[in-house]
Amino acid sequence: MRSFHWIVLFSLLLSISVFGKTINESAREIPVIADTDIVIVGGSTAAVSAALEATKHGAKVFLVAPRPYLGEDLCATGRLWLESGHTPQSDLEKRLFAPPAQPLGPSLPFQYTTSITSSSKHPDTKTPSRLSDGKASSASNESVQYDGDVTITLTLDKPQPVSRLAVLAYQRTNDFDVQSVKVYVSEDPSQWKPVAELTNGKLEQGNFEQQPIELVWRAEQTIPRYIRLDIRKSSAASRILLGEVILESPAQKSESSSNASPVMVRPMQIKYTLESALLDAGVQFFYCSFATDCLIDNQGRIAGVVLANPSGRQAVRAKLVIDATARGDLARASGATAATYPSGSQEFQRVVVHGNGERPLPGMKVRTIDTAVPDQRNPGKFYIAYQYSLSLPMTDGSLDSFAAAEQLARDKTFSPAAVEGSEILFQIPPDPITCKARLVGDWPGVDQLNLAVLQPSGLDGLWLLGPAADISRKAASVMIEPLNCLRLGRRVGQSAVRSIAGQPFPKSAALRGSPNPDSVLGDTREDLSATALRKTDSQKLAALARSLPVLGEYDVVVVGGGTGGAPAGISAARHRAKTLVLEYLHGLGGISTVGLINKYYHGNRVGFTAEIDKGLEQFGPDANRSDGWNVEWKSEWYRKELRKAGAELWYGVLGSGAVVENSRVIGVVVASTRGRGVVLAKVVIDATGSGAIAASAGAVIDSSGAEHVAVQGAGLPPKALGAGYTNTDFSFMDNLDILDISSSFAIAREKFKDAWDLGQILDTRERQRIIGDFIITPLDIWNHRTYPDTITVARSNFDTHGFTIHPVFLIRQPDLLDIDVDVPYRALLPRNLDGILVTGLGVSAHRDAMPVIRMQPDIQNQGYAMGLAAAMLAKDNLPTRKLDIRALQKELIKVGILPERVLTDSDSFPLPKEKVVAAISTVVTNYDNIQVLLADPDTALPLLRDAYEKTDNPKAKWVYAQILGMFGDATGSPTLIAEIAARPWDKGWHYTGMGQFGMSLSELDSLIIALGRTRDPKAVSILLDKARMLNADSEFSHFRAIAIALETLADPKAAPMLAELLRKPGMTGHAWTDLAAVRKTIAPSSTDTTARNRSLSELLLARALFRCGDAEGLGKEILRRYAQDSRGIYARHARSVLEEKPSHRRPFSG
Repeated sequence: MRSFHWIVLFSLLLSISVFGKTINESAREIPVIADTDIVIVGGSTAAVSAALEATKHGAKVFLVAPRPYLGEDLCATGRLWLESGHTPQSDLEKRLFAPPAQPLGPSLPFQYTTSITSSSKHPDTKTPSRLSDGKASSASNESVQYDGDVTITLTLDKPQPVSRLAVLAYQRTNDFDVQSVKVYVSEDPSQWKPVAELTNGKLEQGNFEQQPIELVWRAEQTIPRYIRLDIRKSSAASRILLGEVILESPAQKSESSSNASPVMVRPMQIKYTLESALLDAGVQFFYCSFATDCLIDNQGRIAGVVLANPSGRQAVRAKLVIDATARGDLARASGATAATYPSGSQEFQRVVVHGNGERPLPGMKVRTIDTAVPDQRNPGKFYIAYQYSLSLPMTDGSLDSFAAAEQLARDKTFSPAAVEGSEILFQIPPDPITCKARLVGDWPGVDQLNLAVLQPSGLDGLWLLGPAADISRKAASVMIEPLNCLRLGRRVGQSAVRSIAGQPFPKSAALRGSPNPDSVLGDTREDLSATALRKTDSQKLAALARSLPVLGEYDVVVVGGGTGGAPAGISAARHRAKTLVLEYLHGLGGISTVGLINKYYHGNRVGFTAEIDKGLEQFGPDANRSDGWNVEWKSEWYRKELRKAGAELWYGVLGSGAVVENSRVIGVVVASTRGRGVVLAKVVIDATGSGAIAASAGAVIDSSGAEHVAVQGAGLPPKALGAGYTNTDFSFMDNLDILDISSSFAIAREKFKDAWDLGQILDTRERQRIIGDFIITPLDIWNHRTYPDTITVARSNFDTHGFTIHPVFLIRQPDLLDIDVDVPYRALLPRNLDGILVTGLGVSAHRDAMPVIRMQPDIQNQGYAMGLAAAMLAKDNLPTRKLDIRALQKELIKVGILPERVLTDSDSFPLPKEKVVAAISTVVTNYDNIQVLLADPDTALPLLRDAYEKTDNPKAKWVYAQILGMFGDATGSPTLIAEIAARPWDKGWHYTGMGQFGMSLSELDSLIIALGRTRDPKAVSILLDKARMLNADSEFSHFRAIAIALETLADPKAAPMLAELLRKPGMTGHAWTDLAAVRKTIAPSSTDTTARNRSLSELLLARALFRCGDAEGLGKEILRRYAQDSRGIYARHARSVLEEKPSHRRPFSG
C-alpha cells in the first residue's frame, strides 16, 4: 500500500508537467502547526457546515480556506441567491439567506430651504438642490456641509402619501456627524406638529464616508406639504455633512420588490455569518492557504495535509482529510483516479453586476438577478446582476488551460458599466473522481445519498465534499445548490466523526515522494521557520526528497500583479520577453484597485503613470471622476495591456518559494488549490510588495525584530458596489503572518459587517523589505542625494502613518513639502542574489524613507522600469549586476519616466566638509540642516563638541547636547539632565495613523531619549522622577521616551518604577490572544487608534522593564502574552526581545 501511494504521487507530478521537466526538491523538515481529528480543505459553505457539525459531535477540526474569506462556492462565483421554492430551515441557513433590507426608493420631488448657509467647503447649489439629486456615495464629493446645527424645511407640491422619510448623513469620528433629527409636519409653516425623532444608533461607531448613515422615519401616511427637519450634531463634531433627503412614496419603492428575478444577498452576509459560526464554535481556521499535498503514514493511509501560504509551508496531522474544493483538487494531486477532462468547447458561467441602465452583453445566454442595491450614479435605479453562460475552448483540465479560459471569459463579459464580476468561472466538473461507489441517476436527496460516492478509491483517509464526487453530472447540478451543500456538509461532518471513532492518531506521517534523476538543476527554497505560528516548540515532520513539475519556462516571471507588478509585466512583454504574471487575487492593480485606494495622494505622475491615466479615458467620460479612478476600469486596463503585449496571466496562484541554483534565482515555486509546481525564468521580478520570493531565496531581510516595533498603520476597506476611495487605518498588519492575516480579515468583517463586502487585500503601507546593494535612508532623501544608477524619481512628503525611529526624526519633524527622491537600481537588487529584481514596498530602504518612495505613481513607474530591465537582462542572458544602466536610463527617458540629467549624475555623497561646518551654526535655529550633520558623524561630532563647549546661549547649549546625545555622546549629559529636571511634562503625542505629519515626540520626549542614549548613569534618577508622574491617560510618546531612555541605560534601579507604572489601572491587558473575544469588543472606527495606543504603551514599558532586569517576572509575563498576539508585529517584537541574551548591548529601540 505504501509503495503504491509513492508511485502514484510521483507519476502524477510527472504527468501534470507541461514540459515533462521537473525540479528536484531536497529533503527537509516541515513544521507542524496542528494535530487534529479532521482537517477540512476548502472554505465552501459545505466545508463550514461539516466543520460545525463535526465539532458539535466532539471532533477537533482545522479548516484550510484558500481565499481571505469563507463561502467561496457562492461568493467567488457570484452565485449569491436561492432559487424559487428553496426555503432555509436551520438557523445557519436563515442567517445566510436572510432577505436584504428593502432599499430606499427614489424620492418625491421637493424644494427646500435651510436655516444656515452651507459651507464653501461642501456647498449646495445656488438654488438648493444637492440634497435631492439622488447622489450620496461620497462624503468628499456628494455632500452638503453645515457648520452647525441646521433646520431644513421641505416643500411638496401637494400633500402626498409617504412610506419613509430618510436623512442620509455622513460620519467621521470627532469631525462630522448627525446625532438626531426631529421631524415636524405642517399645513401652514407657522404651526408645526412633531411626528418623529430619529437618533443615530451608529454615533461613535466608526466612519461612514462612502455609505452614509440612514436615519429613517417609517411614515406610512399622507404628509402635509411642509416638513421641517431639525438636525443636530454631537458635541464632539464641528460640522454636519448630509448626502440626501429622501421622501419615498409607496409607488416608488424598490423596483426589485415586485420583480420575479431572484435577489442576491450581500457577499458580506455570507462571509460574516460563516466566519462568526466557526469562531463561536471554536473551530481553528486559516485564510489564504492552499493544501497542496497529503501526508502519508507508514501504512499508506492519508494522515494530514501540507499547507502553503504567505508564512511558508506548514503541516497539519489528522485522522481524516475532507477535500471540499470544487474540483477535488487535493484528491487529484494525491493520486485519485478521475475521468479525463474533455478537450474542446466547455460550458461555464460568470456573474457580472452592472449599473441598472446597462443592457446585458450580446452573444451569450444571460439570466437577470436583482441586487436590491441602489445605483448611486443612477438615482432611482438599482444594480442588476447578469449571469452569463459561455462556451469556452479547453485543451484539458490543466492550470494554464483554465487560466486561458478565465481570461477569455473576462474579454467577453467586461463592460464599462460593470461594478463587480465573479472572481472565478463556475463549472460543474466534467471529470468526476472515481470513488468506492457511483451514482448514475438523479439526485436522491441528502439523506439518501450513499456516502461512498464521496470516498475516492485507493485513498484511505480522504473524503470529498463537492461536485467532483462520483455522481452523475445531473445529480451534481443539484448537489451544488446552496441549501443542499449546507445539509450535505452537516451529514458528512457527523459521519466523518463516526468513521474515526476509536481510530488511533496517525504515526510517522510524512510528505512522501521521490526525486527524478533527470530533473533540471537547482533546488527549492522556502520559509519553513514557523515563526508566525506563535509556537516555541513546534514539532516537525519529514518531507522526503521529491520532484516538482515544471509548469512553464519564461524569460520573465513577475510574482504579484499589483501596483508595481502589473506595470512590470506589461513592460517586460512589450519589450518582447516571454512573460508570465502570477497573482493570488483575481484582479490586477493591488492597493490601487482591489484595495480601493483609487486616488493619488502624491507621486511623480509622469511616464508610464501618465500612460495609465490616459488609458482609462478609453472606457468613458467618467475616467477622471472626482473620487478617483474607476477601480474596475484600471484593473481591466492592466489586464488588456498584458494580453495585448502577449503576456500570460495566472490568477489564484501564490508565489510560495524560489528555485535557486547556487546563488542565482532561476524560477518560482507556485502554489494553488491544484498543488505545487515551479515556473522557470531567466529573470524573476518580485512584486509581492514584501520581497517574499527574494526572502525565500535567502535574501537578507529588514523587518521589525527586537530593535523596534514601528510600522505604518494599515487597514481593510469596506466595499460598496461602485465604490470609490475608501481609505482605512485601524491596526498594524503583517501580510506575511498567516495568523495576523486571518485575524485581520475577521476583525475587519466585524467592523464593517453591514457593508456589501470587504476588500481582499491588506492595505498595508509598510512591509518587510530586502537588504539590497544599497539602502535608501531618510538622510539620502533629505539631502537630495543623486546616483549614477537612478531608475525612477519619486515624489512625496513624509506621510508617516505612525511614529518614526530614525534619529533625524527624533530631533526635527519631517518636512511637509513634497520632495523629489532619486531611486537607484542597486536598491532593487537583493544582496548576494542574482537573477531577481524587487519592486514596490519591498525595496531596500530604511522604514522611515518608505513614505516618500511608496506613492502609487512612483511604484507604477518603478515597476515599468524593472520590467524593461528584466527584458534587457533576459535577452542577453546577463546577471542582474551586468545590466547596461545607461541603456536602461535612455529608454526610460524616452517614455518620460526619467529626466535627462540622470545620464550625467554621480553620487553626491559624501557631502562637502564646508557644508557640514556651516550646519553647526544653523542647526540651533529650528534644527536647520540637522540632516547634514547626521549624514557625516565623523566630521560633525568634533565640531559639535567644540560648539557645545564654546556657546553661552542656553538654548544652543541644550540643542548641541541633544544632538550629541542622539549620537551616543555624553559630552552634554549634564545640560540635558538640568534641562529635563527644569521642565514639566509637555503635550505629548498619542499614536496617530491617518493624517500623521510632523513629530511623534514632544520636545521633552526628544531630550529624554537623547539623555538615555548618552548612557550616563546619572540620568536614571531624573528619568524615574519623570516616570512617576505618568498614568494610563498619559500620551503614548511619554511612555515611549521613558521606556527607550531607561532600557538604553539598562539600570536595574529602574525596574521597580517601570513595574509600578505597569501596575497602574488601565495599563495592562491589551494583548490580543483570543480572536473571538477581541472581535466582540473591537472599536468600529475605520481609523481607530485606541487599541494601538494602549498596546504600544504596555509593550514598550514591559520591554524596558525586562531589559532593566525585570520585577517579579512582570515584564517577561507581559512579553509572553504579546508573543502570542494575533498582530504579527507585536508577536515578532515580543518574541525577539525574549530571545535576547542578558548581556546583549542593544542598539537604539523604537
